[in-house]
Amino acid sequence: MNFLADTPRLELLRIAGIPVEVDITFALVPIFLFGVLQQSLVGFSVLVAGVFLSILLQHEFGHALFARLFGVPVGEILVGGFYGYAQMLAPPPSKLANIIILFAGPLTNGLIFLLCWNALGQPDIGLTGRFGEIDPAAWLDSRWKLHAVLTLGTINLAMLIFNLLPAFPLDGGRIYRDILGAFLSDKVATQTVALLGVIVGSWSAFIGFRIDLVLLLIGAQIAIINWSILKGPRPDEMVSS
Repeated sequence: MNFLADTPRLELLRIAGIPVEVDITFALVPIFLFGVLQQSLVGFSVLVAGVFLSILLQHEFGHALFARLFGVPVGEILVGGFYGYAQMLAPPPSKLANIIILFAGPLTNGLIFLLCWNALGQPDIGLTGRFGEIDPAAWLDSRWKLHAVLTLGTINLAMLIFNLLPAFPLDGGRIYRDILGAFLSDKVATQTVALLGVIVGSWSAFIGFRIDLVLLLIGAQIAIINWSILKGPRPDEMVSS
């Protein structure tokens, strides 16, 4: 999902011919994570790189890879502050193909989470997403490694759940729209998901107001986007992921 289309960006590399760019909002990541691993510059750098790769993997090995499998050309991959954007240059051949392409992103986050969760000894997870008692693997032999895996596991679990919520422009919003579109008209399906998106965004903003400024801002943005779509849905503009 591309929230800020005109932000300054820098091309880092190309993977399979696809340019991978990072925009200025990625600077929010080290600011947000500052203090998690203050005692180790190496650990802090590894954690920031891990967040970058989590977002990049979600798109390159998720959306972009499956898009190519369905013959959909990919223009670029943009990595920003806790979000990513894979530009699709053509619509998928079918709604089923689009659902698979969209679901591939959260699925890769799920795989990264499972790797971290297994390394932590498969601890219980509370309703708030916090890990219970852990039994870390032998290679997690330092404090910064343990904190890095804990944080990456938490972030990828949050990305998995959040991206599957029924709200635009999240992957989940477009997945549910296409599923509903098999039984309803595209307009009704879009309006239904947009209504849910207003509720999801408003609730997230309310929770964020009480506990987290970042969640407040994201929730408010989602509510505004979905309210705009609800007033005048334009399904043809919801192609890219």
